[in-house]
Amino acid sequence: MTLYIVVVVVMAAATVIERYEGTDFVSAHLYGSWWFSALWALLVVAATALLARKRERRPSVLALHLSFVVILAGALLTHLTAIRGIVYLRQGKPVNTYLTKDMQLHPLPFTITLDHFEILYHEGTDVPSDYVSHVSIGNQAFRISMNHIATSHAIRLYQSDYDDDLQGSILAMSSDPWGIPVTYCGYALLFIALPWMLLDPRGEWRQVSGRRRRLTIGSLLAAIILAVCFFSKMMAQKTPLIPVLNTPLIAVHVGVIFTAYALLALTFINSLTALVWHRRAMQLQQVSLVLLYPAIACLGYGIFIGAIWANLSWGTYWSWDPKETWALITFMVYAIPLHKPCRHTVTFYHLYLTLAFLTILMTYFGVNYLLGGMHSYA
Repeated sequence: MTLYIVVVVVMAAATVIERYEGTDFVSAHLYGSWWFSALWALLVVAATALLARKRERRPSVLALHLSFVVILAGALLTHLTAIRGIVYLRQGKPVNTYLTKDMQLHPLPFTITLDHFEILYHEGTDVPSDYVSHVSIGNQAFRISMNHIATSHAIRLYQSDYDDDLQGSILAMSSDPWGIPVTYCGYALLFIALPWMLLDPRGEWRQVSGRRRRLTIGSLLAAIILAVCFFSKMMAQKTPLIPVLNTPLIAVHVGVIFTAYALLALTFINSLTALVWHRRAMQLQQVSLVLLYPAIACLGYGIFIGAIWANLSWGTYWSWDPKETWALITFMVYAIPLHKPCRHTVTFYHLYLTLAFLTILMTYFGVNYLLGGMHSYA
């Protein structure tokens, strides 16, 4: 548990340090450091040892924890083997090199030429809906835009920026043949394990919710209605979406995340009530568990759908952006009370869930107004 808390605290501290020292600093000295990777590796070893000591045999629990191990293994492979850089293009000029972050030129396994760059606009406005580079790689033509990549020779190319005169385009390039397949296998296992955790007849959620079916159905409906209200308000845009958000994935990603937040908001209200109304604290603990399990499942889905979207848009499924990091912190903080040994007393349980809601406030509001980052628009 101590190691788990250390990882959470380090991630939270890193987002604050990034605010003052910059993204490059935390990428090099924190997220990209050997000791940060070692922390995660030690956490995997400790969790594996704990499961072995408990002789855990439920397949749903084992699959869920295995998915995290596979995802972290894929992240380590990406960290160690992935190649990233920038390709600068000017219209009509063939290019066969890319520039790395340390300003070193390296050869590409192909020649790429910018045929034409254009900005597409939302109908009737001067607001961009997409940035499009029409390029040729060998004899093959490609259209590269936001949320639409090109792949050649195991190298993926993403629209990153453009020259002011519209005669040049800047593409991000990424080659990660080992990390992405392993990570996506972990995501696939996670997507199976999360609902399995809810449906498992031997699982705690089925046992708790089965005694309180009306409460379970009512709570889930209330959370969905609350999420739809927030989502509808957000989607009632007075201005068109920026290009990176102009994708159907936004509805899935944000909708699932909002459902998780709505369930956790109900958990907060429930635990706050329990702290005031002590006589029903034990019963309200069961109510919190009914809400907490599907909330964690939705939050897990939302985070990793966002990771897949990021991989399609920016060429990296995880960039340690403050919003991403705080969403992960929220997930890890709320995962603690799902483990029986971490519940201690009923009062402590409700106090913990009440204070845990601060991580949601930080994720949703604090990042936008205090920390910034790529998700500061959300």
